[in-house]
Amino acid sequence: MEKLKVNMTINEDQAILDKMKIAYENCPAAIRHLNDLKVPQEVIDRNLPKIFDFVTDINYCKHCPGVKKCQKERPLLVTRITYHNGYLDRELSPCPEFLKRLSFEKHFLVRDFPEDWLDYDFRSLDKNKGRIKLLAQYKKFVEKGDNSWMYLYGGPNSGRTFSAAILTNDIAKKNLGQICFLNCSQRIRELTDLLYNDKNRFQKELDRYSNVPVLVLDDFGNEFKTDMIRDAILFPIISARSSKRLLTILTSDFKIDDIITLYSTSKPGAIRAKQIGNLIRMMAKEEINFGDLEVY
Repeated sequence: MEKLKVNMTINEDQAILDKMKIAYENCPAAIRHLNDLKVPQEVIDRNLPKIFDFVTDINYCKHCPGVKKCQKERPLLVTRITYHNGYLDRELSPCPEFLKRLSFEKHFLVRDFPEDWLDYDFRSLDKNKGRIKLLAQYKKFVEKGDNSWMYLYGGPNSGRTFSAAILTNDIAKKNLGQICFLNCSQRIRELTDLLYNDKNRFQKELDRYSNVPVLVLDDFGNEFKTDMIRDAILFPIISARSSKRLLTILTSDFKIDDIITLYSTSKPGAIRAKQIGNLIRMMAKEEINFGDLEVY
């Protein structure tokens, strides 16, 4: 009986190896890779379990469900076969799609919108009049290097922030520059605190927002407003970016004239507020109306 058990085990093991070999022979990418490495057939036959891991990875990754949905035994890693000095081995390396995702996300120095929005693109936008204008302006930026600003205004949930986020996603994918996507209420409050408590860090953050290739001022006009915020924070950023012609996207509940009124917090300050409004109007050329209806 003991001998019979041994034979059964051998037969079962051989059946598994046969299935592994069939899987390899039905995987052109694996065959091509091992041929490129000039691996002899006898070495392949001796290392079928290692090669089978490679084949399994190839077959799974052909139908990649996306970085967030990877359900392999070793998620976000891929098996590679190496062959040196007659020795075949397997090694694990980071998934190329995962590396691509990391590179994409690194373009966002600051990102004040939900992480799941990173997965959206232009196909997610409906084609109303405002978004058509926005896409036309963005096309000029991509194809002609036109750094004219984009000023999007409309009611809450009209899609202003979402549309701006999708633009920055595309900028990141095309490697067109680093991005700061700022929620104005949050980030201007942070800058105000730094101005009083850590002037070195304040200047560092102000310089970053003034010089980053792409800046989004989201929900512009809903931040707290004082003469100090206008003159020490907002004006330096707007003025610097205007003089350097750096792409700036502003989303707001308000038209530019309303912004001027809101920032006219004192009679002398009205002059500076008007200057800010004029700079935005000069750089944006037109205000893109997203309407008052909730879309998203």
